[in-house]
Amino acid sequence: MSSFGETLRRERELRQISLREIAEATKINLRYLDALERDDFRHLPGGVFNKGFVRAYAQFIGIDAETMVTAYLEEDGRQQARALRVGGTTPEVQETAGPARPLGQRLLFAAIVVVLILVLLVAGLTALGYGPLASRFKSHRTSGAPLAAAVEGFA
Repeated sequence: MSSFGETLRRERELRQISLREIAEATKINLRYLDALERDDFRHLPGGVFNKGFVRAYAQFIGIDAETMVTAYLEEDGRQQARALRVGGTTPEVQETAGPARPLGQRLLFAAIVVVLILVLLVAGLTALGYGPLASRFKSHRTSGAPLAAAVEGFA
């Protein structure tokens, strides 16, 4: 029984089509087409791109695209299972950093951030003379007596 890549290569060669012709017509990088024929899926971008590459390749050379996508998925599954048996990991297997925070914790954090922003806003407006406490401090700024005395003391 021939592998997925061998089947692709055999069908392409029977039709006397070069990989370069497929690459130019489908706009798929020549390296990816070569990797498909060698069953070397590690060098492919992954995900839906790979299935799209297989589908476009098969359609261009005139064979059933869905059959080849199914054959690709089976071969990819065999390769991943083999890699797991050997002790390696596949790129698709990723561990999460930990459980997500509960909704209550996230809401509390958001509330704290909002309160801090409001405090900073009120403090900034007050310092500029526009905030709710600004009227209390205006009398100190407009009198000028303590400031003038402080300036004369340095002279």
